[in-house]
Amino acid sequence: MRSAEVHNYDFAFRQAAIGMALIAPDGAFLKVNPALCTLLGYTPDHFTVPDLLPAIQELSRDIVKCGEWLQSMKRDQHRIDQHYYHPSGQRLSLDIRISLIRNEAGKPEIYFTQFENRTQMMQMETRLHYTETHLHEREDSFMQLLDGLPLSVLITNHGQIQYANPAGLRLIHADSLEAVIGMSTDDLVDAADHEILAERKQRHYNNRPIGSVRYRIRCFNGQLRHVEGFSLKITYQKKRCVIGIFKDISDQKLEEDRLMQSEKLSTAGQLAAGIAHEIRNPLTAIFGFLKLLRTSSQNNDQYFAIMESELKRIEFIVNELLVLSKPQVSHASKPMDILPLLDQVITLMNGQAALKNIEIVSAFSEPSIWIAGEANQLKQVFINLLKNAMEAMPQGGIIRIHALSRNNEAFISVQDEGCGMTAEQIQALGKPFFTTKESGTGLGFMITHNIIHNHGGNISVQSVPQEGTTFTVTLPVISEPEAASS
Repeated sequence: MRSAEVHNYDFAFRQAAIGMALIAPDGAFLKVNPALCTLLGYTPDHFTVPDLLPAIQELSRDIVKCGEWLQSMKRDQHRIDQHYYHPSGQRLSLDIRISLIRNEAGKPEIYFTQFENRTQMMQMETRLHYTETHLHEREDSFMQLLDGLPLSVLITNHGQIQYANPAGLRLIHADSLEAVIGMSTDDLVDAADHEILAERKQRHYNNRPIGSVRYRIRCFNGQLRHVEGFSLKITYQKKRCVIGIFKDISDQKLEEDRLMQSEKLSTAGQLAAGIAHEIRNPLTAIFGFLKLLRTSSQNNDQYFAIMESELKRIEFIVNELLVLSKPQVSHASKPMDILPLLDQVITLMNGQAALKNIEIVSAFSEPSIWIAGEANQLKQVFINLLKNAMEAMPQGGIIRIHALSRNNEAFISVQDEGCGMTAEQIQALGKPFFTTKESGTGLGFMITHNIIHNHGGNISVQSVPQEGTTFTVTLPVISEPEAASS
């Protein structure tokens, strides 16, 4: 790994909100993060001693068994539920996700394991299921339970809030229960997540399980918060309603954003050589014309026009680099035409492409394609895709970018002529720390995938070994704003 990539890996590992560990096939803990030590109640030294404590040894054995099962089933990822007794005596319910990391020969080398404490959620879900069965007899006790919960609770009927517990009122900064009764969930959930909200309502109306979700919500004080939770159908005040249990994950999202910023700064550094090449050409032209001006007594308006054009080109490139590297104050989506953004990214990447004997060719089937998005995050997506395409083409070639809209969706594809990927490699894309590069962390594609998902879209890949790869980003299309069309 390069130093910048090692930094990104360590940052993600150390700052993760959930417990993480790298475990050898023989059960030895190779590395643990602070969140795991806090969760299990032991120091890092407890995981590295020859004779592991019984509780840790039991976890290790179960993970090894799961890893061996994955190998026998020819799978790379699985999750198990495990009970664990904390040194304090508390019984925890752990959600353990195990991913096989293989070496170049395809042999399992490390079990990348993530531990999440689901105790509180499991307890709440168990209580809710039990209470629903006996709700007509014990509604008073049920309401007392909800009022005392530390997690936020909302009960809705046909998309209108019927009840919120004290923790829920505190989360959205409401002064009283009366302030939220009758409020539409469309007004509470951020507009960027309305499509997710509509899909969950449709599941309820079709008598299908509603399940878990992540939302962005708008609080009464104007603050944007991120929440995660699950919903169940219940009877409340003799009406069929939906109860949602949510926890605030804004701090966790902040850590994810910091990770994204770290990756962006790394990207900006990698672009430096290409930017220098792109700026050197117009500077050479400007110096040449200045020499001509010193020796010429004729009208030189044409020289001045060319010099002004080249200086504006330098200014644009430098501004784009600064925008890319600076922290984002807001992540609010706004109506935007995706095609000028693609042109800006191509301009920014042309210098690096020229250094590698690569030509970037674009083909847009419409004059404009409007979406709702955050410009700098989407720039990061297409810069990452172009970087990956260039790294797959060490001998040079052509990268083609196509954009079109169909059936209320925008399709933007990045096609290279590189080494391509196998079906197994494509299937593993997006898994933690998986990469097809000789040195890499896989964080770039993970961030790309998360940004597209947060914009309500998806990303797909088609590839043929030794022929090339095409990544296609799909985003919802919106109507062109009247202000932009007038």
